[in-house]
Amino acid sequence: MMARRGVMGVLAGGLALVLGGCGSLFPARYRFRLTVEVETPQGLRSGSSVYEVKAWNEPGMDPSGKVRKWRARGEAVAVDLPGGKTLFALLKTGAHFEDMVGLSMSTLYPAFRAEGYDVVGVARELARADVGEKAEVAPADYPMLVVFGDIAVPRTIELVDPTKLAAAFGSSVRLRAITASVTNDAVTKGIEGRLPWLGSHRGTLIPNPPRLLKDTTPIRLISPSDFSTELYAS
Repeated sequence: MMARRGVMGVLAGGLALVLGGCGSLFPARYRFRLTVEVETPQGLRSGSSVYEVKAWNEPGMDPSGKVRKWRARGEAVAVDLPGGKTLFALLKTGAHFEDMVGLSMSTLYPAFRAEGYDVVGVARELARADVGEKAEVAPADYPMLVVFGDIAVPRTIELVDPTKLAAAFGSSVRLRAITASVTNDAVTKGIEGRLPWLGSHRGTLIPNPPRLLKDTTPIRLISPSDFSTELYAS
């Protein structure tokens, strides 16, 4: 019996070492709410969406022996404004890092860039953060803002300058703030109710983009996946 216990003890200890050594392979997850607030002559208008970020390491050939992986789930924020128009804040951002992942980490963990873009380490920190923890998104990390001339016609999409909302929505309309906050709420779904064509549209919303990337503009590269990660999810 003691021999069996000894063997079991060794096995348990070995398993603990294996799991400990591979702990970084298990994903870290957190959720955050992105809220867009717009001031209008009729009062404050706002919209929000909840996203889930997942980050993990996989075995790799680099010196550290691991490769960082990440992804975000969720859909664009929609803000209904006076005059029947809707402002959309896309999953795509103007920053050089990975859209909603970079936006949330840079906002909720300000040392993200300074500490070397450690997506897995920061995801673990934010997974332990207090629900309700909130910060304002820096303009450099803003999501791309768009509006449709005719919401039923994808190709009528237009970029909106966050500093010049009045040009798209009328005088005295301005962006008040974009914030991110830690939450446990469910990932937002249902944007197809606003854009019924979204799930069936293929390719960019503006057809026939230039063949060379240098000849195009951001608006010509927007596709349905910039509105939702859930369109084709199984």
